[in-house]
Amino acid sequence: MAENQHATIQIQSFVFNYLMDRMHANLFVTDINTDEIIFMNRTMQNCFGLENPEGKICWQVLQKGMTERCPFCPIPRLLEADNQESCVVWDEFNSLMGRNYENYDSLIPWMDGRLVHLQHSVDVTEIRQLSREAKIDDLTNLLNRRAGKDLLESSLVRARENGVPLTVCLFDLNELKLVNDRYGHKEGDRCLAYVSAVTRENLRAEDAAFRLSGDEFVIICYNARQPETEAHMRLILKRLKEKRKEYGIPYELSFCYGLAEALPEKRARVADLLSRADEKMYQQKRLYHIRKTEKRLILRPEEMQKAVESFNYDKEHLYDALIESVDDYLYVGNMKTGVFRYPPAMVWEFALPGEIVPNGAAVWSGKIHPHDRLAFLEANQEISSGQTETHNVEYRAKNRYGQWIWLRSRGHLLRDKTGNPNLFAGMITNLGRKNNLDPATGLYNKFGFEEEVRKNIQDYPGAPLGIMLLGLDDFKHINDLYDRLFGDQVIRLTSQKLLSLLPDNASIFRMDGDEFAVLIKDIDEGCFQRIYRQIQKAFLRQQDINGKKYFCTASAGCVVYPRDAANYPELLKFANYSLEYSKLQGKNRCSVFTREILSHKERPLELTELLRESIEKGFREFSLYYQPQVDALTGRVVGAEALCRWQCQKYGNVSPMEFIALLEKSNQIITAGKWIFFTAVKQCVEWCKLVPDFIISINLSYFQVLDPGFLQFVDRVLEETGLSAANIALELTETHLVKEDEIIRRVFLNLKERGLSIAMDDFGTGYSSLGLLKSTPVDLVKIDRTFIKDIQESVFDSTFIRFIVDLCHDVGKQVCMEGVETEAEYKAVRQSGLEFIQGYYFGRPSPAEEFTLRYLQKANA
Repeated sequence: MAENQHATIQIQSFVFNYLMDRMHANLFVTDINTDEIIFMNRTMQNCFGLENPEGKICWQVLQKGMTERCPFCPIPRLLEADNQESCVVWDEFNSLMGRNYENYDSLIPWMDGRLVHLQHSVDVTEIRQLSREAKIDDLTNLLNRRAGKDLLESSLVRARENGVPLTVCLFDLNELKLVNDRYGHKEGDRCLAYVSAVTRENLRAEDAAFRLSGDEFVIICYNARQPETEAHMRLILKRLKEKRKEYGIPYELSFCYGLAEALPEKRARVADLLSRADEKMYQQKRLYHIRKTEKRLILRPEEMQKAVESFNYDKEHLYDALIESVDDYLYVGNMKTGVFRYPPAMVWEFALPGEIVPNGAAVWSGKIHPHDRLAFLEANQEISSGQTETHNVEYRAKNRYGQWIWLRSRGHLLRDKTGNPNLFAGMITNLGRKNNLDPATGLYNKFGFEEEVRKNIQDYPGAPLGIMLLGLDDFKHINDLYDRLFGDQVIRLTSQKLLSLLPDNASIFRMDGDEFAVLIKDIDEGCFQRIYRQIQKAFLRQQDINGKKYFCTASAGCVVYPRDAANYPELLKFANYSLEYSKLQGKNRCSVFTREILSHKERPLELTELLRESIEKGFREFSLYYQPQVDALTGRVVGAEALCRWQCQKYGNVSPMEFIALLEKSNQIITAGKWIFFTAVKQCVEWCKLVPDFIISINLSYFQVLDPGFLQFVDRVLEETGLSAANIALELTETHLVKEDEIIRRVFLNLKERGLSIAMDDFGTGYSSLGLLKSTPVDLVKIDRTFIKDIQESVFDSTFIRFIVDLCHDVGKQVCMEGVETEAEYKAVRQSGLEFIQGYYFGRPSPAEEFTLRYLQKANA
């Protein structure tokens, strides 16, 4: 009988040890009288570096500097508890490991019948750090806006319950913009850190402070009336002045403040308190600026008078004054109407129909030389399609006498608040053709280069001719580090160095800015690389001019006549494409033109036009696919995400990553987004007949939200389709949601008032601020697949998911896990407490008909 009992205990012990050793948490068992360790699992032994810990005293091997049982040991509390099956949960900072643990302690019967102490311990160091970072402002080490307002709310409740007053002080730094402008933003940040440090040093034990925004701070003075707080703020201002030298602050610092008092008998709200304090602060700030202005007028009246007069100009006639004061032709255009205004001198010189010209770009292009018109139109197309916002192109235009005049046209595009092209303005310079020499380097300039290329093509048709376009990498940094005069010296010495490196069959020309062109006759295979290696080698070392050191490499783009192109404009264009490709690939390299480079440059432009054509033809080639979203626990399909697809007739299936970006750049996303929204909502109406609570998730572009007519469009679609707003979830990526853009916030609040829900997509791939996660107006957070693909091996990822789920639930948000592709991944996150799951494991995106048959009709059969 005894032998059987002994065997049973051995089996129980084996099973217990086996199970405990496989757990990824620290577990140990001690004798409640002697504190001897009876058992410790393998995870904890490895963590504390212990071998055979059984029989040792727990506080001797698990703590640092203990001479007796730990004063925080939970065993006495467990023994005093009425129910010995109870569990004590407590936090511990372990002095031996320097880590934070969350402990779960209980008394359990051991295999030999005695009562023992079991501790289950989880390392929460990283989680607590994440939680702290979600509440603390990095720059000032004060509570951030969200955490501070939460604390103010709880402090108000506590003050009311205890019958004591509470005073809020809102203060705003004076002249921070002046500090940023004069000393730089880094110094401005140091200024904020200094103010917060002095504020913390002078807080009472029961007070707290937080950063409300920018240079605004709030102090919560618990159990304090307004006069007492007023004296305290004057003390902080005094300390700011006294400690400037200690902290090395070279300027005066002060702030304006406003106080708002909350008495226990009056029920004050956080928003009201801050609003009252802000109003008082504004009054003080206004007096501060009035006194400062009066002081300036007393000290420097002539300077102030001059400054005031300098801003008194006639803005209405500014354009008229400018065109009379410069030799260049200034122009301005309304991009929404296509109407341009040209100066009288340009109207006369080129026989334009008038100063105000409707469809000005088309009228002007008719004046341009046929060989140059393509370059002009391409530059205009890049502006109108959103590829760029700057315009810099050279061409010939015919004047009223029939002469071709070389011109350089430069301009810049301004957009309105919604991102649409609004104003386009710039200048046209008459370059002339009298001198083909570059004055800075003594080399022939780009006009001389063009003449030489055209002459070679004309005189030796079909004879191979190589063109290498060289551009200095990050040359702007040299100008920024020193000045433009020094930059000119660098260009001059660079031209001499390049000239010395070239073989006899090559000549060099100075192009625009930091670019040079090398023309190579009788070119052979490998010629480009031989020349470039010599150039690259010469630029690998730091250079020195009169003690000023600089480092600058060169990139190159190469083309060959007639293999790559048969005329000068195309040769130059392809050389530019190749040079641009070299810079995009990391700089300090040489790229010889290929069709792949051409595709890399021209494909986006062509796709943009094909997209425009498809949209104009009623979204031909567009379709929507739907990916199921399921209940995390049951796997039941509860909704779907609508995903746009484009089957281009020329290029086939184009990735959404590519064509959505092109739609946004060309401002076609507003039109496309409306089609996607309307199509998805109509489909959801049909699915709600099968599943009444079905939710359709629709992705939004940032530009759609900025569209002034977006809310009215949503209202029209809901009215036309009859779908309840509760059946729609709108998704915007984390990167745009955390910008705290007031326009986005206002639009989303209006959408939520209508009953639509808002989802944050791709959480964890962008800004990832846990504090902003709490404050963004979203109902659902979608965790990116990044955190699940390695979840079976990564403790951090699984801990992070649980932490985010708990945090979201605390602030009333639901959670969806994206990218679940395998059964193992599903099992790993199923019990994390999240509500929804989306991924290939439950279904890939499919057309509406297939989705209905596979997920809805079968489920309702």
